[in-house]
Amino acid sequence: MHVEETIQQAEAIFRFTQEVDRRLAECGINGATELLTIYRQLRAALDRVPLPELEWARQETQRLEERLQALGGELKHLCALKAAFQVPH
Repeated sequence: MHVEETIQQAEAIFRFTQEVDRRLAECGINGATELLTIYRQLRAALDRVPLPELEWARQETQRLEERLQALGGELKHLCALKAAFQVPH
């Protein structure tokens, strides 16, 4: 009985790996080997970009977003003011 259980477990694992490969193929990835290759490429690419540079870019983006929001608020007030002056008397 122990051998039969081992065979069933092996078959279940095999079916699972086939299902994983099928799901990866739906995403255009040819199996777990290709997925690991992509993972290694991504790590190598990210290793070339220092974390302090990414943090600097994030902070600059946040500052720009805040300035644009402030500018948007000023433009909104300007539009309201212009609309108030265009009301026929």
